[in-house]
Amino acid sequence: MSSLPAITRTGRSVVALLLMRTVLLFIGTGVVLPFVGWIYNRALLWTNVTVVIVDVITLLVLSRLLARQDRRLRDLLAPSWSATAWGLLAFIILFVGFFVSTFIGNLIAYQGPPPASGVSHGVPMWMGWWTLIIMPVTIALAEEGLYRGYAAEALESRLHKIAALVVIAFFFALQHTALTSLSPRAQVARFVTTFLGGLLFGGMRWRWRGGLWSLVVAHWGLDVLGLGLPILLASQAS
Repeated sequence: MSSLPAITRTGRSVVALLLMRTVLLFIGTGVVLPFVGWIYNRALLWTNVTVVIVDVITLLVLSRLLARQDRRLRDLLAPSWSATAWGLLAFIILFVGFFVSTFIGNLIAYQGPPPASGVSHGVPMWMGWWTLIIMPVTIALAEEGLYRGYAAEALESRLHKIAALVVIAFFFALQHTALTSLSPRAQVARFVTTFLGGLLFGGMRWRWRGGLWSLVVAHWGLDVLGLGLPILLASQAS
């Protein structure tokens, strides 16, 4: 019975950590996103810079928490060449999975393809390179370190494995709504897409060889292809 308070405190601290990242993203990006339609440059710049700042804060907090366990962030991520190779294969699987998840999310929210965003113009060149080189790295490290790393370890020791998977996927999806237009349909589509994607990420963590680092590599590839490359191409066309 003496360990119960410690278990409860740890569970609460994990939820607080997950909420912290979501709240920071909403504070940093939610205020400007409604203006994307008519002040796109400022919103885009602020959003992408803010995401990286939140990523750095997340990694610093994780490092502090791991230090209390006599661990380092490197110990959690466990990078290796073999895990990198497995990550490239995981990227292919996750790419297909997110394609299906996006289709389902759009089907639920729009009953078909989403409307054109109309935000592919006026992107400065430096932002194109920023989203290709910097953002995929910080996002992959922060999100995998937090969701599939520290939080998964903590919650799986206190909840049923499936319950922990669902909780983490929920918060993973919730944080992405901060990076989405406040249109109700856009919010639903993004939440469903990233919730299903979060389940896929978490499920692969159980069985996939290469450990957490392979998911970091796969996540990086998804953001390079789905986020960085389109914005870079838009910046070159501007």
